[in-house]
Amino acid sequence: MKNKKLFPLTLAALGIVYGDIGTSVLYAMRQSLQGIAVNQDNILGVLSLIFWALILIVSIKYLCFILRADNDGEGGVLALFALLKASSKKHSPVFFLIGILGTGLLFGDGMLTPAISVMSAIEGLHIISPDFSHLVLPLTIVILLGLFFTQHFGIAKIARCFGPIIFIWFITLGILGVSHILQNPEVVQAINPYYGFKFFINNGWTGYALLGGVFLVVTGGEALYADLGIFGKEPIRMSWFTVALPALLLNYFGQGAHLLRDPSAISNPFYALAPTWFEYPLLILATMATIIASQAVISAIFSLTRQAILLDLFPRVRIIQTSHTLFGQIYVPQMNVILALGTIALVLIFGNSSALANAYGIAVNLVMLGATLMVMRLAYQYWHWSIIKVFAVFSLFLIIELAFLGANLQKIMSGGWIPLVFAMLASIVMLTWYQGMKYLRQNYYREKVDLIDVIKQFDPKDLNMIKNATSVFITDPYDNSGGCFFHYLKLSHMIPEHVIILSVLIENRPKVPILERYQLTDLGKNIHRLVLHYGFIESIHIPKALEKTDKMKIFPFHIDVDQINYLVEMTNISLAMRKRTLMFNWQERFFAFLMRNSTLNIEFLQLPYNRTIAMGTYCEI
Repeated sequence: MKNKKLFPLTLAALGIVYGDIGTSVLYAMRQSLQGIAVNQDNILGVLSLIFWALILIVSIKYLCFILRADNDGEGGVLALFALLKASSKKHSPVFFLIGILGTGLLFGDGMLTPAISVMSAIEGLHIISPDFSHLVLPLTIVILLGLFFTQHFGIAKIARCFGPIIFIWFITLGILGVSHILQNPEVVQAINPYYGFKFFINNGWTGYALLGGVFLVVTGGEALYADLGIFGKEPIRMSWFTVALPALLLNYFGQGAHLLRDPSAISNPFYALAPTWFEYPLLILATMATIIASQAVISAIFSLTRQAILLDLFPRVRIIQTSHTLFGQIYVPQMNVILALGTIALVLIFGNSSALANAYGIAVNLVMLGATLMVMRLAYQYWHWSIIKVFAVFSLFLIIELAFLGANLQKIMSGGWIPLVFAMLASIVMLTWYQGMKYLRQNYYREKVDLIDVIKQFDPKDLNMIKNATSVFITDPYDNSGGCFFHYLKLSHMIPEHVIILSVLIENRPKVPILERYQLTDLGKNIHRLVLHYGFIESIHIPKALEKTDKMKIFPFHIDVDQINYLVEMTNISLAMRKRTLMFNWQERFFAFLMRNSTLNIEFLQLPYNRTIAMGTYCEI
């Protein structure tokens, strides 16, 4: 049975996990040889660096070591941060900031990947039909706009086609490469690392700067870890070693073999591999592959946003489930708009994929470096490795990634600053939200009167009992007062027959088993406190959760979900004229702005509008 599932999962992993790294062949070779002589030494040197980058960074670091650092089967920067947090009572501020910055960098990558991927595919028109070169920019914009516009429909119905299309793409890459390698088999010599060292000796600092182009061959490798929870380790490894890696190496070496024979093909060495009759089919296939790669990145950003929200690292925004059967298919309207505007702006600003490549890479490089540092900490803290073993295993990867970072830093002035600025802005939003929520819970929610004392203050005889009624009062998990329950009693002088004080607590693990979801406490006087435990990748749906309580006999009374009324507390932030409570005064104003503009709990918890009442409270910071 396991083997029956392995093949479809391996095929699906090709489409989602390797779409990005699989489209790097469109521009990586060109960028790696930019500005230097296209001769045999340089071609073999670049091919050697490409070969060992794919082997060391992707095949060994990610597939052999990083994939081991899973949080109950989930991977990615935030999953790794949550695991570090769960495995230690006091997490390091340094690794917290690495997690925050890594998330912001991935948001920036969500804009750059669609821009450079789609544009590099459409630029094949320069080679195939120069007369249509003027259509490259408008066609790129139209395709990208169409991609972002269709997000709200969901991709559940077409996602099953992603794997087969990318599989055809990889097979095509391999065939194109083999046909040229057979004509110039001497390129196989590039497997020898000697040619990589010789490349630096011959070109000096110029050669070192071109490492930024070589790094493009591994961009998308971070998706291996981020998509771990979707497919599992075995399908990801199987699809890489059996299909993706051989096809990529064959194509890169095929481009090198063709350049040995025709150095002028450096303007677009990928499309130069295709015979004349296959040029337009290759253009269409490349465009489809880049759209799929872009879709995979966009979907990953949506999932990352949900994780950040549930871990209290990002303001609550509207999340829409686009599939009733596929849990991972979600749509985040606000994030989709931001990504669309940013991607189109990048295309218009840079105008071509070569210029975009200058902005691309540094964000992914920093994410990879951050992941390495966090896994090193995890190996010491969670796996109980010795310091010597940690550095013995990871020092080589650190040296390589720091070398890549040094080469990528020279891209900052030519566009690399854009993803860094966006990552900084996103990090400021996340840090401000995190610190603001932390302050609220420590200095507002916990200072309220305890719910037990609230219950003691009223006598049911003094209130009008609403027979056969059940009301759910939604409150913060750190609020021991019952949220708006006390205010409701004072204002209405009525009490439902059954009262449920409900809180949602997000654990530092991806999923919580259904049997561990419900934590019920009987407070007396027909009042119950219910804490719902969720993982940081799960969708929260309060009515559905309550519906299951009736089937599981959680409550000693019948729950009719269609008749329940919900009351939620809306906390409004007002700024006090006193000493600042957050790091900076502007942060207090910014946090108040974020609170005003974050999605209401009604939408986020998927409560019915016609049976939900919102009550406002004020908190001074």
